[in-house]
Amino acid sequence: MLKEVYWLGLKLIPELNNRLNRALECFGSPENIWKASIKELRGELGLSVDVAEGVIRQKNELCLDRELDKIRRAGVELLTISDPSYPGPLKEIHSPPPVLFIKGELIKSYEVAVAIVGSRKASSFGRTLASELAQNLSRCGITIVSGVARGIDSAAHRGALKEEGGTVGVLGCGLDIVYPPENKRLYLEIAERGSLISEQPLGMRALPQHFPARNRIISGLSLGVIVIEAPQKSGALITADFALEQGREVMAVPGNVKSSLSKGTHTLLKQGACLVESVDDVIEALNLNLKSIKGGISGKEELLSAQEKAVLTVLDWEPRHIDAIASEVGLTASQVASLLSVLEIKGFVKQDFGKRYLRI
Repeated sequence: MLKEVYWLGLKLIPELNNRLNRALECFGSPENIWKASIKELRGELGLSVDVAEGVIRQKNELCLDRELDKIRRAGVELLTISDPSYPGPLKEIHSPPPVLFIKGELIKSYEVAVAIVGSRKASSFGRTLASELAQNLSRCGITIVSGVARGIDSAAHRGALKEEGGTVGVLGCGLDIVYPPENKRLYLEIAERGSLISEQPLGMRALPQHFPARNRIISGLSLGVIVIEAPQKSGALITADFALEQGREVMAVPGNVKSSLSKGTHTLLKQGACLVESVDDVIEALNLNLKSIKGGISGKEELLSAQEKAVLTVLDWEPRHIDAIASEVGLTASQVASLLSVLEIKGFVKQDFGKRYLRI
């Protein structure tokens, strides 16, 4: 029987899955855990008679070959910590997940990955900022990691997918479950062009206790974590805490001082997190030898006219008045207004309020 089958079996039995790292220390291998007797399970893991008997009963009821075939038919790969393809940065953390379920292309560039996390109830400004930052980081070849949640997570994934860089979505449920359900299209696109990862087996629902464990994987895969819009009590701050424990860089984007969505990010900044206003700040904080893309032009933007590129280059996620844009590019306000209308139709910019525009 293949070794991975034993790993799968252990993940399907909650009483063993919840004690998997400890069980490995006690028994040495997944096969030994799987073949352990009631007496051995009680002696090594401290299970009660009822729990140990329940484990044996579940083992006897499982057909491991059928379960392995099920995940393969779902297009899911089972990756164990002993596999050479297991992400190196994740292996370094305390209590790394012994087993990962992966859907999509296994991204090899985990060593140059950055997590972007934040509020599920993000503002329009926060979502735009997350998308823009992720897109620009992706343009530099940096993999974007996030949790496929509503708000900042979804915006970060979508921004990364606008470029050729990869994105990794880490779920708190089985990979056969789309959560939240409205992200089905995003889920499919990440699976097609990046990776979806979970330590939960197929069929496992998104339960509250899964998300802190999910967050440690998000930070563990990354060189650093960027927090955008997080209230004082936020899952994003849990991810930042894990990042600190794991020796990762913690970064935060400042926000509106009167908004509750800025309380968590500003607390991080007061505690010493790196302040992020642009991609250059991220590259500097992580000491990456990457080309700055500030004002850069992506492959999709190469098709624009010279004047359209000039206008787009001076725009960022901070809205700018049309007069300021005109002054910087050396054109009249009416010329810039015409160019902005074209760029808006093409999906590169949007009007914020009044005569202010920002990139999207």
